[in-house]
Amino acid sequence: MFNRAETLLPMWRMRYRISALAALLAAVAIILTQAIVSTSPAHAAGWNNCPTGFGNSSSCSNISSNDTVRERQLPAQVYRGDSRSPYEIFTHGFTAVGTDYDLPRHIQGRDGSGYISTSADLSQSERFARSQGGRNLGAAMANPNCRTGRPVAMWTPFPGMGWTLTGQCTNRWVEADTYVYQIDSHMARNALYTDDQVRGNPGLARFGGQQEWAYLHHIPNTAIIGVRVYRMRAQVHNGQLEYRGQTFTFDRFIGNPAHAEARSTYNPAADPSAHFGPSTDLGTPAIAANPYTRGCEAIAQCR
Repeated sequence: MFNRAETLLPMWRMRYRISALAALLAAVAIILTQAIVSTSPAHAAGWNNCPTGFGNSSSCSNISSNDTVRERQLPAQVYRGDSRSPYEIFTHGFTAVGTDYDLPRHIQGRDGSGYISTSADLSQSERFARSQGGRNLGAAMANPNCRTGRPVAMWTPFPGMGWTLTGQCTNRWVEADTYVYQIDSHMARNALYTDDQVRGNPGLARFGGQQEWAYLHHIPNTAIIGVRVYRMRAQVHNGQLEYRGQTFTFDRFIGNPAHAEARSTYNPAADPSAHFGPSTDLGTPAIAANPYTRGCEAIAQCR
């Protein structure tokens, strides 16, 4: 006859199996939770703990303002495409053309911006360097010596390197250099991530997607790691540049000797020429509270 008592496990074995099962389920829950968090939109976008007003971490912006929202951490380095030579940039750094700190106007390309555009994406900066490099091609073609049939070399002084070949020309073709500057964001933290700051206005989304870090007023020369030099070449026909067939080729990287002298980060609030303070209006759109919760939560990156 079937003996039920003989088939029952001792109580201590049952408790052991239940405890083991509970531990296994807890471990699975932790793994699933980590997977969800790591793939959540906020985590995937790179948003981290840089609150309003921002912290003292070297990975967060040092801009102290009453008109900012939470944003992601700075990358280790950012890039800027520019047609100006390393002699000028390694000596003076970058300074904004104006003191208009309204971010929406800046990303729409309005005049007088108090920001300097950079990008965490090298390819975005290369596109800008190529468009700016057309100026250098045009300037080289305008050289009267280029109207001869023989190649004419153009030289520019580079810090730490002396005179350096930056272009050549004849009456049939012209070559000129353009540049992408590499910036150490730990030595220049006065930047705002534009996509994060203006996300309260969906109408501005069409100006985003460039991974832009907008630097407020100035990037010191000591924060510039070096420059990527690109050689551009275009044919000349009847005294006009043929832009359709122009080439854009990476040539070399040149380090900035002044970067070794970097000791502290730039603070626009301490620079009288910046005309900037905590109460300066940045035009940052307000972010609406989540209607399904009690206001705006940290995961939504609110003020």
